Amino acid sequence: MSVPGEEAPDFINTLLTLKSVKRWLKDCYKGLENRTFEIGQDHVFWSLFSSLHKRVIAAGGWVRNEAGELLIIERNGKLDMPKGKLESKETIEKCAVREVKEECRVKRCVITGPAVVTYHCYPDKGDYMLKSTYWFPMVTDYSKTLKPQIDEGITAVYWASPALLKERMEELPTYNSLTETFEKFIEKS
Repeated sequence: MSVPGEEAPDFINTLLTLKSVKRWLKDCYKGLENRTFEIGQDHVFWSLFSSLHKRVIAAGGWVRNEAGELLIIERNGKLDMPKGKLESKETIEKCAVREVKEECRVKRCVITGPAVVTYHCYPDKGDYMLKSTYWFPMVTDYSKTLKPQIDEGITAVYWASPALLKERMEELPTYNSLTETFEKFIEKS
């Protein structure tokens, strides 16, 4: 039987009070601290961390076309995939498909499996935000011209082969939560 947190990095087990988590978060958002790690939701750190953030729920897609290429967007100078905030009275699945269509003009997306959830944190107007993004695998037969949603900070949208994605990852930063997914796509080539 495992104990909550035993797989967490040692430093996480020192952040067990609201005050210590607040201090650590300030360093993170000032750019003084940058780590990627995994812990279970049953670890006390997760409860404290979550309580200091406003929650945002979003959905998006790992969309592939008939050639097996992955739909990639470039948003605010980083490689990304289409996603966006959940609207009221909307299911997570409908949100994911809607966001792909809005941000890239890709139609006829079909969800092919369950979502994988990633978490992304960022400061916003003096608050800390915690975005839970539900990523659905999708396929489409859409082959017309893609169009980026400029007002969302998207400057490019394209279908990427593993070779093209590898090349772009050498040129542009990627969100930590997507790096592993992109690397797995590249390895499968």
